[in-house]
Amino acid sequence: MLKATQDEIEEIREYFEWQAPDLEVTFMQKVYSEAVLNTRHNVWDIHTDKDRWWVITGGTNLYSQEQFPNMDLALTFHIGLMLRIPRTEEQQEDDIRILPFGPVFEKMEEASTAVTQAHRLSDYQAVGVRCREALLELIGVAQDAAMWKTEAPPQRANFRAWIEIICNDLLPSDTNKERRGVIKGALESAWTFSNWLTHSKSATWIDADMASSLMQHAIGMATSLIVRELRGVPEECPKCRSPHLEPQQGENTAAPGVLWERPHCADCGWTGRAVPIIDFEDGRPIISREGEDSDEHSIMTVPLRTILKPGDPQIKPLRQTETGPPEAIVYFAYGSNMSTARLRERMPSCKALGTASLPGHSLRFHKRSVDGSGKCNAFASGDDDSVIGVLFGFDPTERAALDKAEGVGNGYEHAMVTVINDKGRRRKVLTYIATPGYIDDSLKPYGWYKDLVLAGAMEHSLPAEYIDVHILSVEATEDPDKTRDKKQRAILGNSRR
Repeated sequence: MLKATQDEIEEIREYFEWQAPDLEVTFMQKVYSEAVLNTRHNVWDIHTDKDRWWVITGGTNLYSQEQFPNMDLALTFHIGLMLRIPRTEEQQEDDIRILPFGPVFEKMEEASTAVTQAHRLSDYQAVGVRCREALLELIGVAQDAAMWKTEAPPQRANFRAWIEIICNDLLPSDTNKERRGVIKGALESAWTFSNWLTHSKSATWIDADMASSLMQHAIGMATSLIVRELRGVPEECPKCRSPHLEPQQGENTAAPGVLWERPHCADCGWTGRAVPIIDFEDGRPIISREGEDSDEHSIMTVPLRTILKPGDPQIKPLRQTETGPPEAIVYFAYGSNMSTARLRERMPSCKALGTASLPGHSLRFHKRSVDGSGKCNAFASGDDDSVIGVLFGFDPTERAALDKAEGVGNGYEHAMVTVINDKGRRRKVLTYIATPGYIDDSLKPYGWYKDLVLAGAMEHSLPAEYIDVHILSVEATEDPDKTRDKKQRAILGNSRR
């Protein structure tokens, strides 16, 4: 199994759940990675409650392991498919934007990929080497792309000398002192830290990730500045002083086969000096096509879920393999279970993973409880409302205990819903929804229950406006059972310690 960042895991999970909403992921791991023509393809083995899938990045797609029992077969098919899919006009324009900095971005990608696969000291040091290579590639490309003001050019690989020259040339005079300092500082920090990482005997994965982040940040700022200079783009329109300048591209009849670009003011129509940015003859595609388009050899533009035709023999499925422990269940709590102390009594392994919202639902205290009061429900309102709650991960062996505590079959039913977490990612998670026969809008919650909901909301810093409108404004009633009231408020006291 290859090392993967949490962001990678969430991105792949989000993609799979979007493409296969009827399946529940039970286990996932990154098993292989390969770069082809500067494109990185990571292969993920996804286990669900029904079957298994490959998810392959670099034009992310998913493939059933029933149809592709061999990983190499799936990867080969995927790479071939991605090479044949026509590049969109937008993608081609993006390629043009970074010319001639393509090699720099390739090395940045190599460093970033190396971070995800690093798991020992030598790997961390290798990340430092790749970051240094990307930074050196930057100044090398910059030297070839423009003539810089210097009496005696330093050696080509003298990084510090060249960033001094480039920054002073791009941002001259005292008026640019702070801007110049930011660019120099970012490049210097990235260079110094990458060199340290290359030789460090105590480096960690965090150091490797930091080196990659510093390098990407520094190169991003420097490249943007250099490209603007190469394109001759002023900070504002010299005619009307508008900052709304955009690139305008076209061909010159006097020089056919060459793409030119010039800045264009969206407000007054001013255009700047045109510069050549790509020679079409040098930009031939890797794969060329001949013949007319035909549905008989169409290229798939949707994820592949099945390729068997009626009458085809079934492909032998993969042998069952050891998958390791099942993934923790992720649960969306929106009522009293938002209180970690209360939930931990039911599921000792629970761990808060952040907040999330459930669109198209509203929080109601109208689920009839066995004690006669109203409990929370994420009611499917279908409008612009959202229920905000807390995501918890817990050991799957505790699922039965939670079902029992929630009263599954007696007012609540478990449901898999898609929420949006605090990072903006979609996630399919477990929650509990009131069954229609147990909904009574005349009910009120007991005071201790409302306070538990409020305590959980405050504990996890839910938005103040949401708390005011959906929790504090709800009218509660006193629990006639004083023993129960005291017991529940004891939990409330524990949550505040």
